[in-house]
Amino acid sequence: MATQNAIVKSRAKSSGPRDKVYEIAAEVFHNKGYDKTSMSDIASAVGLTKAGLYHHVASKEQLLYTILDYGMDMTEAYVVRPLDSVKDPVVRLKTMIELHLKLILEGRKLAVTGLLHECQGLSPKSENRINRRKKEYVQLVSDLVGDVLDKTKSHKDVNPKVAALALLGMLNWTYQWYKPSGEVKPDEVVREFQDLFINGVLGTGEC
Repeated sequence: MATQNAIVKSRAKSSGPRDKVYEIAAEVFHNKGYDKTSMSDIASAVGLTKAGLYHHVASKEQLLYTILDYGMDMTEAYVVRPLDSVKDPVVRLKTMIELHLKLILEGRKLAVTGLLHECQGLSPKSENRINRRKKEYVQLVSDLVGDVLDKTKSHKDVNPKVAALALLGMLNWTYQWYKPSGEVKPDEVVREFQDLFINGVLGTGEC
């Protein structure tokens, strides 16, 4: 069976022009905000006429849904799947932090992942689909935190789900302030976040 990583790579090869539209559209949404972005804005940014843009996507709402769904595909491929081979709870959590941050910081699809909070423009049906996938990821991270707490016997009063949500909020917010051209490099951010959360929040002394 093909891995999710292979599926994403295969999709990129088979639908390169469409994915380019989605990535550029994500940048426009990211910079202007979904509500303030028109289909004309997106068509101009991708170098298409409005008619040409509608060849790829039926509506602005469908475009947003496709971008968000693609963002969750990448989270599955680049973060969730690689964790299957990591057994130690602390190493699994450190690996999750590293992979999640690098997905954002190394510019693979920063604008796409940065939109994962932007669900208010979706229909209720589409919003429920995206939220279901996001909740599955939150549960995975919550389980990782719980496993670390069980192993290290630290901070028994920490609620794993609350801690997981705090961690994801911290990780996801980096797209707002991180500059690839700045002095701080991705590996340094990863180390700081691992130490801050695993030692500072969970108090494990494991980093």
